[in-house]
Amino acid sequence: MMRILALILVILISACSSQPEKTYYQLPVVEVTPQKSAAVQRDRQLWVQRVMLSDYLSSSGVVYQSSDVSYISAVNHLWASPLEQQLQQVLVAELTVALPQRLVSAQPLVNKPDTLNVTVTRFHGRYDGKVILQGDWTLTHQGSVVKQPFNLELKQEEDGYDNLVRTLAKGWSQLAQAIAHQLISQS
Repeated sequence: MMRILALILVILISACSSQPEKTYYQLPVVEVTPQKSAAVQRDRQLWVQRVMLSDYLSSSGVVYQSSDVSYISAVNHLWASPLEQQLQQVLVAELTVALPQRLVSAQPLVNKPDTLNVTVTRFHGRYDGKVILQGDWTLTHQGSVVKQPFNLELKQEEDGYDNLVRTLAKGWSQLAQAIAHQLISQS
């Protein structure tokens, strides 16, 4: 009888100590459909050279601002791959769709392409139901440099990390469209 009670006690203790399941998130990527063999002009290349993150965003956890001065990097809600890499991949896909006459790449290109660098200082959810994206991007185009800050604040429609990630992706898409618009206006 004592052995049975001891076994039940061990099972109860081990059940209480189990770790919560980890959930991994990936930003949705725009599907790029193959274009007809549209000739891309040699001077119409864009190298998305780098997306840089503030240190607190470089962890594997999704970041949430819990008050005006405190931030939490989630322990069980993690990015499936490094956030810098995801942001660069999505940006390349978005710009490829928005700029069909340009060759957009995350790899170095030949013939002195335009280069785009993005610095992200804020990319998180906030305690008031807002999602914040902030930073700046720098475009080098034919020897001239354009530096543009961005500060997006979107309302998260529903609670939860899934919706936080979807809203962050929506904001990133808006930023990509703004960059594409700037590139079109320079052409």
